[in-house]
Amino acid sequence: MRHLIALAAGWLILLPQASALDPESYRLQLGHGQQYRLAAKPSTLAHPALAAKPYAEEITAAARQAGLDPALVHALIQVESAYRADAVSEKGARGLMQLMPDTARRFGVADAAEARPNLLAGTRYLRYLLDRYDQRTDLALAAYNAGEGAVSKYAETIPPYPETQRYVPAVLERFNEWRNAPARAIDYVAGTRLISGERPPQGRAASSAASATKYVAASRM
Repeated sequence: MRHLIALAAGWLILLPQASALDPESYRLQLGHGQQYRLAAKPSTLAHPALAAKPYAEEITAAARQAGLDPALVHALIQVESAYRADAVSEKGARGLMQLMPDTARRFGVADAAEARPNLLAGTRYLRYLLDRYDQRTDLALAAYNAGEGAVSKYAETIPPYPETQRYVPAVLERFNEWRNAPARAIDYVAGTRLISGERPPQGRAASSAASATKYVAASRM
């Protein structure tokens, strides 16, 4: 059974708690005690620094179409091409997202030198990699840089190539800097509370641990 609740930040679809939670996720506890994990679309808020970047509107549009956080696409482009649409690497990668010709064609783009097609193919490729590696951003970025074969060769870890070892942290650093949009106050529904995403202790013996749960945000009770 799904509950649909309107919050100040928009609609959130609440799904019964999964057996495993993302470390950054939280659960909503309703008045009857049942807990739910939050499933919401990515925030539409953007870091102020991104609005002034080249191709900001095109990057946002392509990222949203691919279901990506624009901040991640900006971070990748900053490291890949420094926002130069005419950038060409020694290996032949082209454009803002530095696509190899075969990769561009794989995602339906004949000319990767044009900014908009480059963004559409690059974001689709990054979306594919995130899905392939179970939303592991670090592995998706490693595969984007070194290739899917390299990640597989090293047992689904970041390959020990100096370039890739530098590349992944560089993109993640910018992503973490830019992903945090200005804070917006959220007025939670009366009778609910947002608690940490860790699974609650089970059984009577865990009651004391449960009572010690740290509330990261609380609604009107």
